[in-house]
Amino acid sequence: MELTFDKEELLKSLQILQGVASRRTTLPILSNVLINASAGNIECIATDLEVGICIKVKGTIQDEGSITVAAKKLGDIVKELPATETITLTTTSNNRVEITCGAGVYTIIGLPDEEFPQLPTFDIEPLSIDGETLRAVLRKTEFAASTEEARYFLNALYFNLGAERTEVVATDTHQLAVAYCEPLVPPESATGFIVPLRAVREIAKTFADSASVSIAVFENQILLSDGTATVTTRLIEGNYPPYQKIIPEFSDGRAVLNREAVLRATKRVSLLSNPKNYAICLEIDSENLRISAKTPELGEAHETVQVESSTGTVRIGFDARFIIDALSHIETDDIVVEFSGELTPVAVKPTDDEQICIIMPMRLQS
Repeated sequence: MELTFDKEELLKSLQILQGVASRRTTLPILSNVLINASAGNIECIATDLEVGICIKVKGTIQDEGSITVAAKKLGDIVKELPATETITLTTTSNNRVEITCGAGVYTIIGLPDEEFPQLPTFDIEPLSIDGETLRAVLRKTEFAASTEEARYFLNALYFNLGAERTEVVATDTHQLAVAYCEPLVPPESATGFIVPLRAVREIAKTFADSASVSIAVFENQILLSDGTATVTTRLIEGNYPPYQKIIPEFSDGRAVLNREAVLRATKRVSLLSNPKNYAICLEIDSENLRISAKTPELGEAHETVQVESSTGTVRIGFDARFIIDALSHIETDDIVVEFSGELTPVAVKPTDDEQICIIMPMRLQS
């Protein structure tokens, strides 16, 4: 095999694939990237048996063939090579890969491709979603997913395929994030699917610039492709918790505030919150939002933010981190805060109603 690449084309692909190639595995070949040149295409593939990525890389094929090499080591070498020179990859005897760039020659010991796992392929009609829409719903929800491995079904995003709209959902039981987009027309038997959080992060990175992405769902697997890159992952089986029950159907009070002002004030006040629970107090009336924190060992702080409009009053406690997370993932200038009482969930959402964040309150000390 002999291939020639521009540095940036090869490096971009390798940096994406390194997120999947496992460095902690009893199967050494899973830490490798498969480079396959055939039928006029060059593909680079990595998998950890849960998530797999295949990327078509622009390059010139002098001789076809395939080999697997350490993903991180190849990526580190390519990163340091000069951008002004082309890179040539050549296989030599004993599964060695020779990398030539300008005056430099580097040889890596590889492994034959026979033992490299095959990625699944589906021959079914895919769904289609706008690339920016996909990135937006992931960005607006990912932060609320649980990171505890014991709660594997919450360490994921749920795509609820409704007839009128698709809802993308994440929760760790303390906070809930739901983003809405146009309905994805599913296969007859599919009403939704649960995508592991690790795969979600690779999807966002792989399709960071894609104009459109096709999605194929088959049994316990999902495949996403933009024509150049393909991501496959196992889905989490089972039923997602009934998140709709957490979303309040109505509220006693509603306040409209400037998102950036509330976010910055919350960050500053939380510096003096208790580091064990990051508790802060929010007090809303017809004119102001008062944010305060008090920790005997550290001190106390409070700030006042003017409300743009408000109906109702409330005094309620929160973990500051959840407020900061929600506000950091809303993109409108103003936010709507809906509340009913000091122990009922609070809804925080943008003025365009394309998402909603539900935050569970904390009991305040008297």
